[in-house]
Amino acid sequence: MVLAKRVIVIALIAVLGSSVVVGGISLYNRSSSSTPNNPSDNLVGLNSRLNNVVSFCMNSLPSGIKACDNELRSLVSQVCTSTNGQLDACHNGLVDQYYKIRAQQGVKAKNTTN
Repeated sequence: MVLAKRVIVIALIAVLGSSVVVGGISLYNRSSSSTPNNPSDNLVGLNSRLNNVVSFCMNSLPSGIKACDNELRSLVSQVCTSTNGQLDACHNGLVDQYYKIRAQQGVKAKNTTN
C-alpha cells in the first residue's frame, strides 16, 4: 500500500511538472510570436510598396498615366510627412523627375498640334 501511494505521488508530480514545463514553453512561444511588429519592419514594407507605385508611374513614361499625373505627388508627400521623410521616394527625386518628363511631354504634344 505504501508503495502504491509513492507511485501515485511520483506520477502526479511527473504530470504536474510536465504540465508546468509545457505551459511555460507554450507561453514563451505565444509571447514571442505575438509581440507587436517592429516599426522598422512596417517602414520597410511601406517603402517597398511606395517604391512600386513610383516605379509603376516611371515605367509609364513618357506618355504617363492620368492617375499618376493627378495623385503621385500628393500621395508621396502625405506618406513622406507621416514617416518623417524616411522612405526612398521622399528623397530620391523620382517623383520630381516624373513630373518634369510629363511637363516636357506636354510641351512636345502642344508643339506638334500647332
